[in-house]
Amino acid sequence: MSANDDTSHEKPLPLTNLVRWMIRGEQGIAALLLFIILATMATQVFARYVFGAPFSWSEEVARLSLIWLTFISAAFVMAQGRHIAVDMISSRVGDRGKFLIECFSYIVVAGACLLLLIGGAKFIWYVGKVGSPALGVAKSWWYGAGGIGLLLMAIHSLINLIQVVATGRPIPRETPVEEDAFQLELAEGK
Repeated sequence: MSANDDTSHEKPLPLTNLVRWMIRGEQGIAALLLFIILATMATQVFARYVFGAPFSWSEEVARLSLIWLTFISAAFVMAQGRHIAVDMISSRVGDRGKFLIECFSYIVVAGACLLLLIGGAKFIWYVGKVGSPALGVAKSWWYGAGGIGLLLMAIHSLINLIQVVATGRPIPRETPVEEDAFQLELAEGK
């Protein structure tokens, strides 16, 4: 029996299908927004150099798309555990310590996201009366991207917490491939 056979018999994490569909949806929206940015900027360049008159709306569409792309992408990157992390403690503790650190980190992330969302909701509502210069799109659409991103990150963090608590162990992640030159050798004092 190989090592792969051992992992194939493990029960899947709770809410795995929900997480998978959320990530796919977020990645699909991010890909669409990236396409909109590229198409809008290409149209802008074409209009500027061919017609000699750039569109007044293209930069605003690209900027709005970039803002939404940033916050939607932050959510699925967080769900996959691919945000930048400093791993100085959990790599030096046992399984129980890793479990507690992971639970604590999900609670802190979800709490911070929800607090920022609650604090920012009033501002998002307040700026809704103001429209953008070229498109006239309410500013709540601009700042609302942060709110949606924070909500999605909080949801992913809470789902990750549920998965960790239900299984009693940290979520298995792909081991990142690191260059030897970029590794910090704390154990050897380098």
